[in-house]
Amino acid sequence: MSDKEQQTPPQRGLTEPPTGQVLLGPREGFVENIQTNLALIQKRIKHEDFQLRSLTIGKYTQTQVTVAYINSIADPTIIKTVMRRLKKINCDGIIDSSYISEALHPDRIALYKAAASEEKPDIVASRLLEGRIAIFVDGSPVVLTIPHLFLENIQNSNDYYSGNAGVTMKRTIRLLGGLIAILLPGFFLAVSLYHLPIIPLKTLESIANATGNDLFPPIIEMIIVILLFEIIYEATLIMPKHLGSAISIIAVFVVGEVAATVGLLSAPTVLVVAISGITSYIMPNMIAQISVLRFIFCLVGGFLGLYGLVAGFIVLLVYTAGIDHYGAPYLAPFTPYIPDDQKDALNKVPFTEMIERPRSIPNRNPIRQQPMEGEK
Repeated sequence: MSDKEQQTPPQRGLTEPPTGQVLLGPREGFVENIQTNLALIQKRIKHEDFQLRSLTIGKYTQTQVTVAYINSIADPTIIKTVMRRLKKINCDGIIDSSYISEALHPDRIALYKAAASEEKPDIVASRLLEGRIAIFVDGSPVVLTIPHLFLENIQNSNDYYSGNAGVTMKRTIRLLGGLIAILLPGFFLAVSLYHLPIIPLKTLESIANATGNDLFPPIIEMIIVILLFEIIYEATLIMPKHLGSAISIIAVFVVGEVAATVGLLSAPTVLVVAISGITSYIMPNMIAQISVLRFIFCLVGGFLGLYGLVAGFIVLLVYTAGIDHYGAPYLAPFTPYIPDDQKDALNKVPFTEMIERPRSIPNRNPIRQQPMEGEK
């Protein structure tokens, strides 16, 4: 056996992923070894219907990609579509699952992802049990699941491991947080430029005092502050943790204190963008989309006022509602409205009452469990 064949690549130990931390529940996370990741799923799903189909992609990397599904639950049409698209990939190499994610998207240019990205085996296992398909890529700790719904962005592991108390409130807060992150800067510009009468007099006076000596027009100032926060965010991600914290502190001091005090930037604008930036982290898997939409609605609100903002939001809703990836409407179960799936939408009923699998996800076995004795 050659030296190349004898080499065993190093492997990172199992740790809790940074984006999936829970108070209660499993703390294992995927690693960069596909065999370990598959074993973590096989530990949870032991039925003979759990199927794995592997193929090699990449001329030079020869990367193993494995499609996992439960044969008696998953929709065969989706399985065939995914396998067909994977086999069409012809490139030099696959380094991460994000390469696969782009190839699986039916649209070349799209705002939302067709596949969800997960780093925890318990979440992937639960989605397999709902009829989804999981795609594992060797060398990546991120597993893709298809189909993907918007609802997944407001659901959290803690909702299932910490009891049902307050789940509706938490999910509503996450949804409102996403809307605030997208619309608040544009709303502030629209009101301050075109709809001053709706602002209370004392509040209007405070805003006027804070913005009276601004160097830039309101729209330009808002764009500058948004860009500054995006730069801070990118710098914090790239730098090591100890330096990233120092950069954040310096940036907050410079932007929040000095710039506002000197008069380069107004305090209300900084506050609005700061609130918008904080609330965007409430949906960590949609930060990129929220950043793009925030900038677009900032321009819409600044140039067209509240009427343009409302019209733009309606256009966004119509566009989002029209997305249907792999037979699953992106905004289901809200539109189309699916009554049975409301049991685990904004509201969450006890697991014993979730008799059927979500109808939002195509599957061929709708019954999840039998009612408990004495229950209807």
